[in-house]
Order: sequence, then structure tokens, then C-alpha cells
Amino acid sequence: MSRLFTEQAKFIACHQATVHAVWLRNFIAGLRVLNGIERPLNIYCHNRAAILYSKNNKSSTKSRHIERKFLIVKERIQSGTISFEHIGTNSMIADPLTKGLPPNKFVDHTAHMGVMSSHETMI
Repeated sequence: MSRLFTEQAKFIACHQATVHAVWLRNFIAGLRVLNGIERPLNIYCHNRAAILYSKNNKSSTKSRHIERKFLIVKERIQSGTISFEHIGTNSMIADPLTKGLPPNKFVDHTAHMGVMSSHETMI
């Protein structure tokens, strides 16, 4: 049962990313700096199940709030507004902010974020 809730939570996070991407797209269009954004906005997600769930034509849940979010994400993908792309742990530089990593991965990811150790800032 808890695995189902975990997968639902990850899909809800994808829904939130979709909502923010659509808002950002509309904001940029409203600034009239660009004529528009022709390509879908890529949303990078490390959870394959959430990506498959967003591209699947079936809903495997009985919860209405999940089904609504599922439909919103599906519509945005089908309309070409957004696309979901899988990104692995090796490329997910935000991982040190969300989970424990082996020391070498932690150092590598934080370096890519531009975070310096306290020792480096004193030099």
C-alpha cells in the first residue's frame, strides 16, 4: 500500500512541475520578449514509473484527485506543451538536496551545482 502512495506522490510532483512549466510558458509569452515557445518544455524526471504513468492511456488508481492530475498531465503532453524525459542519478545534480549519496557522487553533484566547500571559500 505504501508503494502505491509513493508512486502517487511522485506523479503529483510531476503534475506540479507541469503546472509550473505551463505558468512559465505563459509568463514568457506575456512578456512578449519572444514570439512564443514552439517546442515542448522538457521536464526531467528520475522516476520511470511516473513517466510511464503520464504517457499511459489507463489510470490505475481510484482516487479522483490523482485521476484529474493524470488527465491534466496527459493533455499537456498530447498537446505538445510539455514532454517528460528520464534523467538518471548520474545526471540529477539536485540529488544531494533530497537524499544521501556516496561521498564521491555528493562532491561531483555539488560541484556541478556551483556549491563550494567552506575550505574553498577561504582560499
